[in-house]
Amino acid sequence: MSDGDASQQPWVLVTGNANKRREAERIVGHRLETAAIDLPEIQSDDLIEVLRFKAEEAWKRIRRPVVVEETGLELSCMNGFPGPLVKWMLEAVGDEGIARVAIQAGDPRVVARCAIMLRDGGGQMIAQGETAGRLVLPPRGEHGFGWDPVFEPDGLEETYAELGDDVKDRIGHRGRAWRRFLRGLQPAA
Repeated sequence: MSDGDASQQPWVLVTGNANKRREAERIVGHRLETAAIDLPEIQSDDLIEVLRFKAEEAWKRIRRPVVVEETGLELSCMNGFPGPLVKWMLEAVGDEGIARVAIQAGDPRVVARCAIMLRDGGGQMIAQGETAGRLVLPPRGEHGFGWDPVFEPDGLEETYAELGDDVKDRIGHRGRAWRRFLRGLQPAA
């Protein structure tokens, strides 16, 4: 199966986040079959544990091959917290609040992680991607979502929100995870 042929894939992407769906479709190159199911998320700082739980829940509900994604933002100043709990931190203090914590702690370094899992009746496959960077203030840029306006990838002077979609998808944690995932679906030569 080629990277650009996900329309033939027998799985459904389970996400209620329209931004994640759009980004995944850009990376894959076409529309994906999706199911907007509100899955429970366990409270854990282990990205893969959260991912596995979500995949199992999606599998139980749909009973066909499913793909789920989990994303985390690991602040160096907080020993990797909030990780996959970033959704709740964003809701509580917003992207500026997260950046302010790191900057005031004196260490704005972060790692953005994305893990994608295929769960079907025969097993599972996980692919991961990460991008290191730093948190900046004030927020900059008009694109993206979540913490994109305060996340500046290493080696660049623009935030995710200032980068065009092509650049973000090429260097970003989600793009890296999706490309690894699609490669993992290809049969061995």
